Amino acid sequence: MPASVWHSGWPMPEQDYGDKRPAGVSPEPPAAVEGNVDLATAPGGDTFVIHQHHARRLHWDLRLEMMNGATPVLVSFAVPKNLPRKTGKPHLAVHVEDHPYEYGTFSGTIPAGSYGAGEVRIFDSGGYELLEQAQDKLTVRLAGRRVMGVYHLAHTARAEGKNDWLVFLKADERPERDILPPLKPMLATSASKAFDDEEWFFEPKWDGVRALAACTDETLLLSRTQRDITATYPELAPMNTRLVALEAVLDGEIVATVDGRPSFELLQSRINLSDERQIDRARATAPVAYIAFDLLYLDGRDLTGMPLLERKALLSDLIVPDATLQCSAHVEGAGLALAEAARARRLEGIVAKRSASPYRPGLRSRDWLKIKEVLETDVVIGGWSRGEGSRGGTFGALLVGAYGDDGLHFLGAVGTGFDERLLADLTARLAARATTRCPFVGGRDALRTGRSGKSLRDPHWVTPQIVARVEYRELTASHRLRAPAFKGIREDKEPQECRLDHLAG
Repeated sequence: MPASVWHSGWPMPEQDYGDKRPAGVSPEPPAAVEGNVDLATAPGGDTFVIHQHHARRLHWDLRLEMMNGATPVLVSFAVPKNLPRKTGKPHLAVHVEDHPYEYGTFSGTIPAGSYGAGEVRIFDSGGYELLEQAQDKLTVRLAGRRVMGVYHLAHTARAEGKNDWLVFLKADERPERDILPPLKPMLATSASKAFDDEEWFFEPKWDGVRALAACTDETLLLSRTQRDITATYPELAPMNTRLVALEAVLDGEIVATVDGRPSFELLQSRINLSDERQIDRARATAPVAYIAFDLLYLDGRDLTGMPLLERKALLSDLIVPDATLQCSAHVEGAGLALAEAARARRLEGIVAKRSASPYRPGLRSRDWLKIKEVLETDVVIGGWSRGEGSRGGTFGALLVGAYGDDGLHFLGAVGTGFDERLLADLTARLAARATTRCPFVGGRDALRTGRSGKSLRDPHWVTPQIVARVEYRELTASHRLRAPAFKGIREDKEPQECRLDHLAG
């Protein structure tokens, strides 16, 4: 046994690395030497790695290169809460068996049934200096991409024969953080046809609720209007733990699915809930996932000026996917093929994005183009017409419009797409906003339709405050929506954002 193998009298890990990992069962590299080094005397090496390990419990593994005789190994500590980011707040670090030096590049899946089964990712790696080495203490300077600073590791509970240590941050040497960019999503412009272009890439259009996810020690979900919607989707709260990052801001869509397809109608049952018991019940019938498609900020760096393809590469490496968090797939150049695939799967459409484009918070840009199979748009409810028959106590159709420079323009009447619950909810909302003034440009005459020029029957007006999403087949030359159907209420959008020039024909 080499002289550097454990002999100090400190408690020894219960098993060696090879005892826990039968050959050929896991993709982890095999051990090169037996035994564990003496931390008080083993020569230090030059490199360190921190693994993020999604096993039965999420934890991080700090691994320091040290010498077992002539062979480098990775002295390892399991750190349940990762290395501390603040001085004066030590974290537990459990000394475990030495790992092979080759483990420093391991990233992947440890299969079920194996020791430590789960996903392993490299959280950070780089060089390190061994500044102090004593009987029950190590001091190291770590110089990684995310972790930069001086740390103390102190052995505790020696008398009880445990391998528990504490890790302290002595000096944080990370550079100054960039200021956060505005937390407002970049917006796409409508386009009518798919296309191929090597300078663009294409991804599915997700039919859900747009949200930015600001992730640090917890997850904050912000709507397009910067409203905190985190409590509405509690299953997304652990999203921050699925990111290989200290902090990140993602852009994406919250979706609910039916038979593998996003369903805005199903998601509608979640959007307006605030009561915890109602939310808990809705989770069972309408579970949601977050589909991430862009990255604005990562570990103190503003990425909005970076080309989109570079941001997407960072995003792909960032996410450890599960049922509640996925990275949106994309293809480069082949928009026509993706549009055909979206049509076959009955998806809403695709989004084309210029590969070299920066992220422009809060702005609508032609660097992003939304191309829909069945067109959808957001409209403002300006009134309603009286219902007949079974809908005599509610309304027959919603009178909707969009804003031009001179005010709200009438786009048509939406009379389908409602269930009993929606009829009751919308009737109450309309009554609360009743007014005697027609909000549409041109007044009541603007509602005249068809060749006869007849006006809609018995219109009632409301203050234009409610935004709805509608589906339609085309926008006619007279600016009317053909065959519109109601899809849902948009709580995350202001009426003035519904613009005539955003409509696709």
